[in-house]
Amino acid sequence: MKKLLIFTISLITWASGMFASQVFAYQEIEVKNGATIQGKAILTGDAPQPRVYHLVLFPNIDMCAEVETDDEMNRVLYDFIADKNGGMKDVVVSIEHVDAGKPFENKPIDIKAEFCKFYPDVNVIRQGEKFTVDNQDAVMHNSQVYQSERGKIILNIPIPAEEISDGKVTFQKDYKIMQMICGMHEFMQTWGYRIQNPYNFITGEDGTFKIENLPPGDYVVNAWHYLMKPRSKKIHVSENEVINIDFEFDGEEVVRPLYETIRSGRIKKDARPHKNNPNKF
Repeated sequence: MKKLLIFTISLITWASGMFASQVFAYQEIEVKNGATIQGKAILTGDAPQPRVYHLVLFPNIDMCAEVETDDEMNRVLYDFIADKNGGMKDVVVSIEHVDAGKPFENKPIDIKAEFCKFYPDVNVIRQGEKFTVDNQDAVMHNSQVYQSERGKIILNIPIPAEEISDGKVTFQKDYKIMQMICGMHEFMQTWGYRIQNPYNFITGEDGTFKIENLPPGDYVVNAWHYLMKPRSKKIHVSENEVINIDFEFDGEEVVRPLYETIRSGRIKKDARPHKNNPNKF
């Protein structure tokens, strides 16, 4: 009797899991009279200072100095790129609670490593999705993929010189953020944001975005930049409706566990920007 009870509970649990996965899995359908969400990601206030890494502390200094290097031989990471109107680059705008809609484009995620830098800075990625890293440098890079900003390492990727490597990201639990960093060149960084449907957009140089063909309904629109607090707005859309939404990011509210600077040595554990001067510690 006890064994029968255990079996019955196990069967119910399995069936419930199967049912849940079927219910909540995204369904690709033909969308007629879909809505459009468009707008702009805007950086307000002063842009935070870029992160700086002194190249003398890392190997392959001559090759790494080919890009984004200042007169003091520092690699400079320009994390906050905005045009003259405040339009901010590399913000991922995505829509939640879309159960069914247009098909995924299935564009491959191709990351390039050149002059000790990963391109692009930001990608969107699905659970269990594969990606490639094309190393055009004549040296090996050894990279780790972290879940949620240098949390748990979920993948190690050796990247041999002048070869193409591949990896697959499997997020644990409900985490959405991944960061890939080279273990030998800490300034080599690229980010990924987990998506569950094809309704997303990565802003370009002017900060604008446009997401089309969205079925009528109630949704949450998220805007995420990898070093700032995310923004969210609830919306309702009707057939053929066009909704304009702007997301503002205050440069004074930068979120970083460590405000990284290596002008005078390795990263300090408790380094944070001065309240009134982000260059002062």
